[in-house]
Amino acid sequence: MKFSDYIIDFIYPPRCCICGELIGYASKMTMCEKCRDSISYIDKDIDYSATLKNKFNIEIYFDCGEAVFRYSDVKSAIERFKYFGERNIGKSFAYLMYEHWKNNDKLKYADYLVSVPLNKARLKERGYNQAEYLANEFSKLTRIKHVHGAIKRIRDTKPQNLLDAKERVENVKNAFAVVNESIKGKTVLIIDDIFTTGSTINECAAALKKQGAAKVMFLTFSAAGNNLGSDKNV
Repeated sequence: MKFSDYIIDFIYPPRCCICGELIGYASKMTMCEKCRDSISYIDKDIDYSATLKNKFNIEIYFDCGEAVFRYSDVKSAIERFKYFGERNIGKSFAYLMYEHWKNNDKLKYADYLVSVPLNKARLKERGYNQAEYLANEFSKLTRIKHVHGAIKRIRDTKPQNLLDAKERVENVKNAFAVVNESIKGKTVLIIDDIFTTGSTINECAAALKKQGAAKVMFLTFSAAGNNLGSDKNV
């Protein structure tokens, strides 16, 4: 660790990215021990296509994917990251996603990363796209190229967290297009912060497949909703 890093740690002591508690100077930890012991990692056998496939009979375009944590356990941290300008904790989120990814053969072999685009109005209000930020940081760790702006929103949509599962599906239907031809024949990994019904990621995957992607996977920091046995929206 560089001397300058010790100075920064002294001025801004490292804190747990989940609960915000101090975790000690020069710590390489991203979470405190209490959060590491109490937060639920999501089972790797979850069928993330279940809600769309079984409840709405929607064609599934993503080939596979995973989330790291249950949303209910990391809700306040994600809200600080998305809505209160604490973008730096996104670095810790990306590292935790990387820890999950590096031991996962199913998701490991991707040619490119892409991120879910944000509505223009919300991007202006927030100042940054949290999914793009995660993808940038994840790219630094994995050395997989993040193709910036590969997916574009071609129409405005309502915030998904204001809608129920059925409304979410309709809200993002045909809302995305891929504007980068380099993904043809490639395996693409979509990065986002939350997976709920899967409607947004599935529509992004549909656009990628339409542009010629050979395989589309996803990795999100958290997941909630019907796939985890809960109807609660986030």
